[in-house]
Amino acid sequence: MNVSRPALVVAVALLVAAVAAGGVAGQQADPVTLTVAVTDQDGDALGGVTVDAAWETESGETGTVSGATASNGKVFLDVPEGASVELDVDDDTYVRNRPLQIDEATARDVNLGVTRSGTATVSVVDGQNRSQADARVTVREDGRTVDRGETGSDGTYETARLERGDYEVVAVKPGYFEASRTVTVAGDNETEIAIERGTTTLDVRTFDDHFDPPMPIETGAVRASSSVFDGRVSVTEGTASLTVPVNALYTVEVVKEGYESSVERVRVRESPVSANATAQRSAALSVSAANEAVIVGETTRVTVRNAYDEPVAGAAVEVDGEVVGETDDRGEIEVPIRTAGDRTVVARNNDATADLITVTGVEQSEEPAGNDSGDEGAGSAGDGSDGGDGDTDDRIPGFGVVAALLAVLTVAAASRVRGR
Repeated sequence: MNVSRPALVVAVALLVAAVAAGGVAGQQADPVTLTVAVTDQDGDALGGVTVDAAWETESGETGTVSGATASNGKVFLDVPEGASVELDVDDDTYVRNRPLQIDEATARDVNLGVTRSGTATVSVVDGQNRSQADARVTVREDGRTVDRGETGSDGTYETARLERGDYEVVAVKPGYFEASRTVTVAGDNETEIAIERGTTTLDVRTFDDHFDPPMPIETGAVRASSSVFDGRVSVTEGTASLTVPVNALYTVEVVKEGYESSVERVRVRESPVSANATAQRSAALSVSAANEAVIVGETTRVTVRNAYDEPVAGAAVEVDGEVVGETDDRGEIEVPIRTAGDRTVVARNNDATADLITVTGVEQSEEPAGNDSGDEGAGSAGDGSDGGDGDTDDRIPGFGVVAALLAVLTVAAASRVRGR
């Protein structure tokens, strides 16, 4: 295949550009060397100590490298230039409570101070000197947490290896007040902390958040439960007040017939706490028809409402199990009654189903009510039959009553004449 010279030049140029671009994209930061000198609390160099370096570059790449110090206490570690680097030690004798942070790595000398390690065994007991399992123990240095854990079944917790020195050790357990003391960490110290039971007040306000803004739920009850408490208190004027154990996480919910509550989580420490709990009416539908009886072939307006007596749009309406349509924005639909007799009407929306109602289909009569087409000769004048009187009464409603009234008036008039 022959290729023109200009086309070949363009192709070569594009290839060179692509290779160059690929080279730039794949280029990594040049490594720089950190000269790390490890010293103890007295400033003496420590040989044979393993130093760990972990980094993250601006592009998000991560990596680690390790090395042991020489007899002069120094080790050389290569890391990406400009990376964020943490330096720590991995040693049986020496430790750092926190890694040393280097924000932007450059070739430099770094002094990494370490301290002889120690531990403390903390025993947690109650006011009757009984061991308390599952108590949370926190070790703080200058207000910062350096270690934490929980007591075992024997009520003790052994701290991690820490720099030797003084620490604040705090112990707490659900249902107990927090207690603390200063502990000196040396070789392997033991200390005991006593905690006392305590309670505080949890006030819960109850609201129906179907409304905006939510409206108070004036009656019902509130239930609060945790690992150390499960109680229920009645709501008075929209508020329930409970006395609960301190330092526990509670689930709080409204308890009221006809309502579905939202579970709230409330952290209670050692001071009174106020919280809100919400609920809404359980999903429900009601259906009503404008007419109880409908001529076959006609329609009746059916309305669907929710538990708050609000119109429900999009509710499916069925007649005798067959869907005839959905309600409009006003919660209404014109429902046809196609056959005679009692027809069942029901509405469904999501998981809610209304109680069924009955609408009666009525056949339209071919003759007006009261006519008897079977007696063709009934009521003919002068035939001497009883039907003649009935025919007269049908033509002139109320005739018998009028005649009787005239007769009474005639008798009354005659009586007055005789009296004269």
